[in-house]
Amino acid sequence: MYIAREAPLLLRQISLVDPQDRKPTEVQWRYTEEGERVRVSLRTGRIIPLPVHQRRDGIIPEQWKEGPKDTSVDDLLDRTYRPSLKTFEEEIMELQGIMETRRPKKSYWY
Repeated sequence: MYIAREAPLLLRQISLVDPQDRKPTEVQWRYTEEGERVRVSLRTGRIIPLPVHQRRDGIIPEQWKEGPKDTSVDDLLDRTYRPSLKTFEEEIMELQGIMETRRPKKSYWY
């Protein structure tokens, strides 16, 4: 009895298409004269371009156009939060100008 079911493909079952003759080919990674890493067909030596990266929400970063509701670059570079190692109480005391002279007791965690 034959039961059809879906299964993942193995990498040896997949090959890229050569752009010159549209046949399956083996690929090797090489560097261009500019230092860019590209895929090259071993049969013809032609460069096989990488597909355009598309996010899960369908936006292609290279084709993005800013709209009126987007955050400007100046607002983006202005940091609104500055992290510190102080506790919330210590930050409030510093803003209010309160100086604490007492030392906290040591706490032991077992």
